[in-house]
Amino acid sequence: MKDLTKGNIIRLLLAFSLPLLIGNIFQQLYNIVDTKVVGEILGEDALAAIGASAPVFNLIVGAMNGLGNGFGIVISKFYGAKDMKRMRQAVANSVCLMLGLTIVVTVVSLFLIRPMLHLLNTPDDILPRCTGYIQVILTFMIFTAAYNLCAAVLRALGDTIRPLIFLAVATVVNVGLDLLFVGAMHMDVQGAAYATVIAQAISFVCCIIYIIKKCPELRLRREDFVLEKVMIGDLMGQGLAMAFMLCFVSIGTLVLQGAINKFGTNIIAAHTVARKLSEIFMLPFSTLGVAAATFSGQNYGAGRFDRIRSGIRSAILLSWIWTVFVIVAVYAAAPLMIRLISGATTPEIVETAQRYLRFDTPFYFVLGILIVLRNALQGLGRKIVPMVSSGIELFGKLIVAWVLAAPMGYFGIIISEPATWILCTVLLSIAFFTDDRIRRGSQPKKEKIHEAD
Repeated sequence: MKDLTKGNIIRLLLAFSLPLLIGNIFQQLYNIVDTKVVGEILGEDALAAIGASAPVFNLIVGAMNGLGNGFGIVISKFYGAKDMKRMRQAVANSVCLMLGLTIVVTVVSLFLIRPMLHLLNTPDDILPRCTGYIQVILTFMIFTAAYNLCAAVLRALGDTIRPLIFLAVATVVNVGLDLLFVGAMHMDVQGAAYATVIAQAISFVCCIIYIIKKCPELRLRREDFVLEKVMIGDLMGQGLAMAFMLCFVSIGTLVLQGAINKFGTNIIAAHTVARKLSEIFMLPFSTLGVAAATFSGQNYGAGRFDRIRSGIRSAILLSWIWTVFVIVAVYAAAPLMIRLISGATTPEIVETAQRYLRFDTPFYFVLGILIVLRNALQGLGRKIVPMVSSGIELFGKLIVAWVLAAPMGYFGIIISEPATWILCTVLLSIAFFTDDRIRRGSQPKKEKIHEAD
C-alpha cells in the first residue's frame, strides 16, 4: 500500500503509474493477441468482425469499469483520511452494488447486441461473427467487473504492483488459449473471446486470494455489508458519474463506427488497427489519469489541496514527455507497426491506418491535459464538469457522423477526436484552475468528504 499524501510527488506518480502502465499493456495484449491471431489465421474479414464489435463491447464493459473506478475514488478518500472503518464499509457496499449492477447490465445487453450491431450498419458478411464474439465476452462479464473492482480497491490504497502481477499471469494464459482455441481447435472468433474471458477470470481469482491473505485492512466483517444510505449515495454518485463519462465517449465511438462501417471492410480493418495502436499509445495517459484521481482522492481526504495542484502539474508534464516519444515513433515507423500488430498487407489498410495515426498523435499534448484534469476533478468530487466534457466529445462525434462523414469521407472521422479534445481541455482547465480549494491550497472547514458538486 502506498500513502500518496506525503513524499516526492514525481517519484510517487512514477512509482504508482509505471506498474499500472505495464499492467495496462498486458490488458491491451489481450486485444492485440486476438487481433494478431485472428488476422493471420482467420483473415481480414474476421479481423473486421472483432473491430466492428469493439465499440459495443467498450460501451458496456467501459460503463462497468467506470463504476469500479468511481467506487475506488470514494475508497481512496477514506484511506487518505485514515478512516479504516469507513473505508471497509465503502469496499463492502461497492461489492454489493457491483454484483447487482453487473447482473442487470449483462442480461439487458445480451438482448440488445444484435439490434445495436444493426444500428451501426455492420456489414451482413461479418454480422454473425460480430454477434458470436461479443456474446461470449458479455456472458462472462462478471469476471471482468469483479477483477476491475478488486484492482480499483488496491489502486485506491496506492498498490499497483499486485494487479500487474495478476495481469501478467493472465496474459500468458490468454496467449496460450488463443493459439489453442483459434489455431488448433478452429473455434473461429468465439475461440478468441473464450480465451480472453478465461484469462480475466484467472486474474480475478489471483486478486481476491491476495486481498484475503495479505491485506488485513481489507478483511471485511459482516457489519461492513450493511447498506448505508449516505455511503450508497456517495458510491453511486461517483460511480455513475465515471460510468456516464465513459459511456458518452463510447457512444460517440459507436456512432463513429456506424459511419465507418459504410466505407467498407478495408476501412473498417484499417480503423481497427489504427485504434489498437492508438490505445497502446494512450496507455500512459490513462495510467496518469488513474494516478491523478487516486492522488487527488487521497490528498482530498487529507485536506492537502496545495499538494493536489503540484501533483497535477507534474502529471501533465509527464504526459508531454511521453507525447514527444510517440510522435517520433509514429512518423518513423508507422507502417511497420501496422503490419506487425495486424498482419495486414493490403496497401489501402496500411495507408489509411498510417494517415490516422500521423494526424492524431501531435494532438496528444492536448489529450494528456484532458485526461489528467478530468480524473483529478473526479478525485476532488467534481462530477458535473467531467461529464459535460464527455458530452462535448459525444456531440462532436455526432456532428462528424451525421454531417462531415459524407462530404469528407474517412478524413472527417480522423479529425473528429482532436477537435473535441481541444474543446474539452479548455472547459476542464477553467474548472480545475479556478476551483477555490486549488487556488487557496486548503479545504474550507465546513466541507466534508461526502460533499460534491
